Amino acid sequence: MKTENNVILRPVTETDADQLRALYRYSLQKNADGFVQNPEFHGDIYTRASGYQNNNGTMLGLFADDDRTLLGFGGIKQKENNRAELCNLHVHPHQHGKGYGKHIALTLIDDARELGYEILELHVTATQSAAIGLYRRLGFSETGRQVYSVEGGNYDTIFMELHLT
Repeated sequence: MKTENNVILRPVTETDADQLRALYRYSLQKNADGFVQNPEFHGDIYTRASGYQNNNGTMLGLFADDDRTLLGFGGIKQKENNRAELCNLHVHPHQHGKGYGKHIALTLIDDARELGYEILELHVTATQSAAIGLYRRLGFSETGRQVYSVEGGNYDTIFMELHLT
């Protein structure tokens, strides 16, 4: 558990599942330009979090200092060939601009290094300029782009990666 600036960053547990689902749903609803609007598109977020945690990855929740109110979350998903994916980085829309996304991302980068990964990759829709700016400031570089047709929309997706070694 890591505490900083009156917040607690720790792996999510089963007791956090309902808050995780609710924040994920709310975050998607408030980001109309994001890739997916249906919270079940990739399956249940807590089930995915458990899968990451059980397979050389993690899902961290950022909680208010009372350790009860989920403010944001993000994960590391194992890929192949010493690669991992930074995924599902969401901060409650009312908490944007406070550095919470950066705090989660930096911790996930450190965790990926500690887990032995050499490259951390991610993807983000091109309309999410704040997220893209954060990832660039953290050292991620663009490796490609692709337009996906999903759920009745076309999503220009940027792929990025960070070398950890």
